[in-house]
Amino acid sequence: MNNLIANYERILEVLREISDETLLSYQRRIPKMKDLEVVSLVLTAEYMGIDSENHLFRQLSGLISEKIERSVYNRRK
Repeated sequence: MNNLIANYERILEVLREISDETLLSYQRRIPKMKDLEVVSLVLTAEYMGIDSENHLFRQLSGLISEKIERSVYNRRK
């Protein structure tokens, strides 16, 4: 599996099986990307050895990159 999106979706599937999807109380607005999806994206980047966020966001498809900006990704990570 060399595809970033395929890895992301597989890790997200496993995380959904083992945890609850609840928003933490510190979030005032409902985010476009859920906490579990952010964790899945972080784990996918680590799994694939992507150290640079710039490189990660260049590889993201339009579906994921429209949900989250780099600054929001950094804060929530």
